[in-house]
Amino acid sequence: MGNGARIWAQSCSAEADAVWSVYQESVKRHAVRIARPGTEIEFHGVRATFPGIDHLDSAEHLATFDVVRNAIEAEQRGYSAFVMISTIDAGHREVRELTELPAVFITECAVHLASQLAGRFAFLTHNRMILDKMQRLAGGYGLGGRMVEGASLDLTYRDFRRMYEDPDPVLAAFVSEARKAIGRGAGILLPAGNPVNMFLLDHGVRDVDGVPLLDSFAAAVKTAEALADLQRMGITRGASPATREQREGLRAHYLSPR
Repeated sequence: MGNGARIWAQSCSAEADAVWSVYQESVKRHAVRIARPGTEIEFHGVRATFPGIDHLDSAEHLATFDVVRNAIEAEQRGYSAFVMISTIDAGHREVRELTELPAVFITECAVHLASQLAGRFAFLTHNRMILDKMQRLAGGYGLGGRMVEGASLDLTYRDFRRMYEDPDPVLAAFVSEARKAIGRGAGILLPAGNPVNMFLLDHGVRDVDGVPLLDSFAAAVKTAEALADLQRMGITRGASPATREQREGLRAHYLSPR
């Protein structure tokens, strides 16, 4: 495949969920624009979109089983890399314990890149609950000291289709909230979750008052391409803490029919 890669892009929502159709069409178009020639990006969901998946640990737990099983399948089917594109980073530890596949998690990737690009970053989210979740994740990745308090609206995932039908008031609200985070010292903004990122990209919002918005999906895809390149050179991540026997036993449980 030359310099290309075959990337498994994993979401924590169900592909058949009509709520996500506008977003799914948008992100697939964007994937074609940003991938290097020869890279193939295939999108996969979970069996069901669990209520509260953007902030509830219990919903994340249910989705994580499917995420890990799919990562194992991606490795078995010869994919070059696995990318978690839902901002909750479900399966972050489990995928790395049970596969050797280069794995990128969108929020982990975004906060590390943001800290390199601008030093201080802030999240821009569609509601307070997901903002709190993102800020906890950034702290867990050791970058809480680089983060300033983010900003949010008061929307649910059910509002995304309506946002595209009447975008101007929502765009104005995002810009207004973004300025609050900028006033607190943010040098770069991280729209989250990815539907917010795509909504802003689709409407040409790349910065607010000169402060850039980080396209976290593009960052994750380009990182996956780079990790696939590095693996071909023999540069890989550290070994799993699991023994071979433990890994094989656990993988069999994930892959068994339910």
